[in-house]
Amino acid sequence: MPVSPSSNSLGVASPAEDQHPTLTSHRPSGSEDVSDPTAKRTFTLRLPTAGKASPLALVLFAMLGVSAWIETNALFSELWAVAPVLPESWNLASYLVVIIQLGNIAPLVYSYLPKPPLWIAMLIVLLSSGFSMFLACGIWDITANVFGAEHSVGLLVAAFVASMSYVAALATGESLSSAASAAVVAIQSACGFNPTVYFAIIGSIVMFCTAGFFMLHFGYSGKAMHDFVREDQTPDTPASSSSASQREHSLFSRESKRFLGFYLLIGWLSFVQNALTPTFLPFAGRAYPSGYRLAQNVLFAFAPVASMGAAWLLGTRYRKNCFVTSAEIGAVILWNIEVFITLYLSYAPPEDLPLAGKSSGTAFFTVITVVGGGTIAFTKAAIMLRLKPYNEEGVLKHAGVCMQIGSLIGAVVCALTANLCKPPDYLTS
Repeated sequence: MPVSPSSNSLGVASPAEDQHPTLTSHRPSGSEDVSDPTAKRTFTLRLPTAGKASPLALVLFAMLGVSAWIETNALFSELWAVAPVLPESWNLASYLVVIIQLGNIAPLVYSYLPKPPLWIAMLIVLLSSGFSMFLACGIWDITANVFGAEHSVGLLVAAFVASMSYVAALATGESLSSAASAAVVAIQSACGFNPTVYFAIIGSIVMFCTAGFFMLHFGYSGKAMHDFVREDQTPDTPASSSSASQREHSLFSRESKRFLGFYLLIGWLSFVQNALTPTFLPFAGRAYPSGYRLAQNVLFAFAPVASMGAAWLLGTRYRKNCFVTSAEIGAVILWNIEVFITLYLSYAPPEDLPLAGKSSGTAFFTVITVVGGGTIAFTKAAIMLRLKPYNEEGVLKHAGVCMQIGSLIGAVVCALTANLCKPPDYLTS
């Protein structure tokens, strides 16, 4: 589901570096792994003697990353429980997709506003994230008549607040945000608590992550006056800024044409990942017992593994390996096949669906969903790693723009399709 494209890095000090614990903050250069146009800074934490990343700092950064998209992931993870009792039924997913894309305007607006200190901005984001889940906890089942039809205004308002929460990706931590929401659903399935408790738990997780952010900020950067943490004072000189701007090409320039294939692919991938799949997967899984719940949450748990697999395979050692290239091509083919299968399962007559109503059908649907979603995560990470060496030309920023465009177009197209050409109702057909 909606997943942030940006990526910040945790560095490891070499023996030749100053052996003081440091938290460096600087603007991303062309060689850093920053794919989001609003990403501003990266951080590096070091131990005083061992030259290894601080274990506590890594945990705190992972906690911060978990909070990045856990709210929006949680909404789709819980769809199996709320959709049957809300007026939109499974079509609720199409409304959530559009609402989340509207909420993504917030980072764009923020980029043009006067900037508060970074830690205050991040604190506001974290608090709004937690607030959105506690808000959903209280109003998720409130409905109202809008334009002559009943709609789940409570949940949609909470979804809009959640989608405005924006945190730049923090490597594995952000990927774990989907796994965290899936884990809560697994506990919910075992214990049987209702969506109100579920949203309260997610909100509590965000607050726990906020506490981790406080520890990270005041435990490290708060000691800068005592040389425990040292901020990189290297400023952006006018000459370096001018040179960087000369190297960066616009999205539609002649120099950017050689990346056109990557841009088109990442745009289509975002269309599928952030719009088509979340909109139609609930329809596709209706014929299978607990199909959507199982498939969605197994995928959320598996996606981080696929992303880290891409990062490992596309390391310096394997980047030009023909088997890795074949794996990338195969992944693209697989998730495009999954698109066709999802649409077929959504619109096919109920009597034509394979293994409908059987547990073997649920297993089939889960495998199809996990393979499709996992290969999407693999492809997305692979594209970013392929583009990273050319970031001086602004290619990662352009890729982020293409992601947003693809997601926005996808949200509109899929919502219109799902509402104007409604899939058949398996339960009543």
